[in-house]
Amino acid sequence: MRPHHTYYSTSQAAQMLGLSVGTVQRMVASGVLQAYTTQGGHRRILASSVRQYCQAQGVPAAPTATATAGLCIVHDASMPTPVRQALDQLEHVQRVSHPLELAGLREDCAAFFMDAHVAWLDWADLPRPLNLAPDAHFIVYNSADFSAPQRQAVAQHAVLYPGDISADLVRGVLLGMGAWSAPASTDADPRH
Repeated sequence: MRPHHTYYSTSQAAQMLGLSVGTVQRMVASGVLQAYTTQGGHRRILASSVRQYCQAQGVPAAPTATATAGLCIVHDASMPTPVRQALDQLEHVQRVSHPLELAGLREDCAAFFMDAHVAWLDWADLPRPLNLAPDAHFIVYNSADFSAPQRQAVAQHAVLYPGDISADLVRGVLLGMGAWSAPASTDADPRH
């Protein structure tokens, strides 16, 4: 199951607000709605921005995403497609590849995987991103690519994992959190 996100496509926002896609695009361009553009050129409008617009206009609030993201993965754009697809199949997982997506994260993320390759994270000031979810566990993967002083500084706030992320690694953390259980085996062999 694909995780729910805290943003909407232009057409989703237009449908929720009862406006045309062109009007929503102009609202984004004029700053009425906050959005970012994906690498593929698509606008993603923050759900919180749509809610604020509805409040300001005195209209009923647009529906919001209700899924609980037990684990958040902050990654850069170079995440391989097979890994991305495998992670998208996991429940309770939300991927973040743009700083604006962090603004809309739910506060109940119990764990964050953060890629050491993410250039927009300020590793010298790691406590600032940690304030997003002060009770969450933080795991920095690809940490082998940090310099020794960076590893030492980041290790004060997060668990370091030297390798790259994988669906198996995330499943293990979800299992430890009690948010994921392995599918029941249909194999009749009692050894499984």
